[in-house]
Amino acid sequence: MTLDKLKAFGQLAAAALVALAGLSVAVTAVWHAVDPEHVGLWSGPREFFFGGVFQRSGVAVEVHQLPGSTLYLVTVMVVGICGFIARELVGYARAGLRRQAG
Repeated sequence: MTLDKLKAFGQLAAAALVALAGLSVAVTAVWHAVDPEHVGLWSGPREFFFGGVFQRSGVAVEVHQLPGSTLYLVTVMVVGICGFIARELVGYARAGLRRQAG
């Protein structure tokens, strides 16, 4: 296996990871529509993340949820950026494999 082929497969793997990240953000937005109290876009003194916060009894949570409209705007931006990056990585990988085959 040549270095160009390895590079192409690495680009495909990176595209899959970027697409998975975008998908997880989209799932978080849909989950927020179902359970807005526990799932969303959270911010705290040292944190900023998408996901769920399920408080255990006796454990203080130092994060607050940003408004739902912010979650949906950021979701559209993140999914769009992830889609663009994944598409470009797949294009580079296809070009590398095509070059290798020809």
